Amino acid sequence: MNLFEENFSDEFSEENKQSNTKTEIKNKIESIVNIILNADYEYYTLNFPTLFDREYDKYFTELKELENKYPEFVQANSPTKRISWDPIKEFQTFPHKTPMLSLANTYSIEELEDFDKRVKDGIDGDSPEYYCELKFDGAALSLVYEKGVLVRALTRGDGYNGDDITHNVKTIKSVPVFVDTNVLSEVGINNFEVRGEVLMNNADFLEINEKRAENGEKLYANPRNTTAGTLKLLDPKITAERKLRFFSYLLQTEDKRLNKVSDNLNILEKLQFPISKNYTVSKNINEILDFINYWDKERYNLPFQIDGIVIKVNDIKHQDQLGFIARSPRWAVAYKFESETVSTKLNDITLQVGRTGAVTPVAELEPVFLAGSTIRRATLHNYDYINELDIRIGDSVYIEKGGEVIPKVTKVDLENRDPQNVKYVFPLICPCDKKSELIRPEGEVNYYCNHPECEWQIRRRIEHFASRNAMNIDGLGEKVVEQFVNLGLINNISDIYYIEKHKDQILNLDGWGEKSYEKLIKGLDNSKSNSFQKLIFALGIRFIGEGASKILAKNFQNIDEILSSNLEDFTKIHEIGNKMAESLISHFKIPSEIEIINQLKAAGLKFERDEEIDKVNSKLLEGKTFVFTGELVKLGRSEATKIVENYGGRESKSVSKKTSYVVVGGSPGSKYNKAVELGVSILDEEQFLEFIKNLEE
Repeated sequence: MNLFEENFSDEFSEENKQSNTKTEIKNKIESIVNIILNADYEYYTLNFPTLFDREYDKYFTELKELENKYPEFVQANSPTKRISWDPIKEFQTFPHKTPMLSLANTYSIEELEDFDKRVKDGIDGDSPEYYCELKFDGAALSLVYEKGVLVRALTRGDGYNGDDITHNVKTIKSVPVFVDTNVLSEVGINNFEVRGEVLMNNADFLEINEKRAENGEKLYANPRNTTAGTLKLLDPKITAERKLRFFSYLLQTEDKRLNKVSDNLNILEKLQFPISKNYTVSKNINEILDFINYWDKERYNLPFQIDGIVIKVNDIKHQDQLGFIARSPRWAVAYKFESETVSTKLNDITLQVGRTGAVTPVAELEPVFLAGSTIRRATLHNYDYINELDIRIGDSVYIEKGGEVIPKVTKVDLENRDPQNVKYVFPLICPCDKKSELIRPEGEVNYYCNHPECEWQIRRRIEHFASRNAMNIDGLGEKVVEQFVNLGLINNISDIYYIEKHKDQILNLDGWGEKSYEKLIKGLDNSKSNSFQKLIFALGIRFIGEGASKILAKNFQNIDEILSSNLEDFTKIHEIGNKMAESLISHFKIPSEIEIINQLKAAGLKFERDEEIDKVNSKLLEGKTFVFTGELVKLGRSEATKIVENYGGRESKSVSKKTSYVVVGGSPGSKYNKAVELGVSILDEEQFLEFIKNLEE
C-alpha cells in the first residue's frame, strides 16, 4: 500500500467513525423521544404510569441537551417542541368544517321521555341505541389532523367559526401532536377531526387559587372558566404551567364510513386519544335513567367537574336521518344535574389576613353535608359581596358547589330572617393582637392591615422572604417558620439572622439536632450573598414583584437612594406605575420597616449593587452582537439577552455579516441556516455559557 492509499484509508476510516457516531446519536434521540412519548401516553391517557418522575425528567433533560448539540437530528414529534416560547399577538379565526353546535338541555324525566319518542318517530327500523357519557364541565375543542399531524386546534367560538389556539393546545400532553402512521393505516383513515373537552382537575384548580390568594390576587371562580381563560392566553408558557386535561368524544373523517359512536371511540383509543371510560350503551329510557341516577351521586368522587350526562343516538345512520333543528342536533340531548344547594345557619363572619395584608371575610357555618363533603366554612369574597346579598350573622344561608370547587354562600333566606339579625359592618380593626386600623385603598375591593407586626402576616412574610425566588434560605421552611414564630423566637424577617442567640432553646426542640441547626445557619450565611434585586423582592412590598425588583435594582445604586426617592423619582422610570410608587413610599414610611432594613444591614445583607463587577463586566462585550435562535434549556431567551447586555453587548433579531455570534438552541429556525451561509460564529447553549464563564474569569 502506497502513502496515498494509507492516507486515504485513514481518512475513510475516520469518516466511517464519525458517520457511525452520528448514526448512534440520531438513533439515541429517536429512542428517547419514543420513551418520553410513551410515558406521556401512559400517564395522561391511560392513567397508568410505568416511568418514575425522576427517570422521566432525566430522559427529558438528556433529550434537550442532545437536541441542542445536534439540532440536525431534532425529531418533528419531539416532546420538547410542544411549547412555542414566543407569545402571539392575537388569535386568528377559522371556520369549522362542520358546525360545533350546542346540545339542547333537559332537567326532567318527562323531557327525556319526549326526546326518546321523537327519536323513535324519526328513524326507520329497529329501536335506537343510546350512547351515554359524562358531560364534562370544561371547554369544547376541535382538533384537525392532516396525515396524522395536528395542524389546527380551534375553540367552539360561535359554533361556525373558532379561534386558533394550537400554540396552547400543544402544551396539553394528553393531546397527540402526531399519530402513528402505522395505526392510521390499520384503522383506514388519514385526515380527520377529533372533538372533545379540555378541563382542569379540582386539585389543580385549588392549587392555582392558593397561589393567587398568597399573592393577594383575585381568586378564580371555577375550573371551567379558568380552563377556558387558560386556553385563550397569548403566552403558551403560562398555559403549560396549568395542568389541563383533554377527553375526546367525537371522530369525524371522510376517509371511511363511521358506523357507531361507541365503535368510533374504540378507533380514537387505538389512535392514542384519551377517552372517558365512564360511558354506557343503553337500549331504552330506563337504562338511561339508571346511568343518570348513578352519576348524580358518584360525580362528587370524580377528580374533575361534570354537570350532567350527554345522551346520543349511537347509530350514525340514525343520526343522519334525524338531522338538526336550529342550532342543535335532533339526535342528542344533555341532561343537566341540578346544582346541589343546602341551607344552613351562618354562625359568624371571621376575617383572614394574607401575606400582603389583604383581609378576606369567611362564613363560619353550622356544619352541613354538601356534594360529598362536610362544609364548615365558605368564602364571602369581600365586603361588596356581603352587601350585595345582604348577608347577616344568624341568617339561614344557601351554600352551593355546583360548578364551583370552593363552597360559597349564594343566597339568604330573607323570608325567615330573624328581625334581630343586624346588617353586617366590616370591622375597621384587624383581628391581630396589634389591633391596627384596616384601610381600603381607592379602587380596590379588599381591606388591608398595614401593621408590619400583624401576627397573621408575620409567618407569610417570613416564608416569602425565605422562599426560593427570594432569599432561598435552606432549612427555613414553612413548618420551621411556624414553630419559631409561635415560640416568639422570630417576630420579623430580620430576626432570622439573629437566631443563634436562641441556639440552646432550638436544640431542645423536637426534631432539632446539631445537623439541622447547622443546615439552617449555613442557609442563612449563604443568603447574605444574594443580589440587591433579590433582596428588594424578598422584602415583600405590595405590588413589587420580581420584575419590579430587577427594575429598581437597575435604576438605584443602593437602598438609601430608594428610601430618599419621591413619587416623581419612581414614576419617571417607565416600568414603575403610580400604584407601585405609592406602595414603595408607604412601605418605607413605616418606622419598623426602616428598623428591619437597618438590622438586615447590620447582619451583612447586600443592599447595594456591586458597582465594581458592573464596571468591569459592562464593557467586556462592547461592540459584539448576538442573535439567539431555538429553544434554550438552561436559560430563557430574555435571561440570555440580559447577560449579553450586562457585559455591554447587544441582541439582534436578524443575522447579518456584522453579527458576532449566533447562539443555537433546540429546533433552530432559519437564522441558523443564515449563520452557516454567512460564516458567522455559532455557539450552542453550553458553549455560550462557557464563553460567558471565561469572560468572568
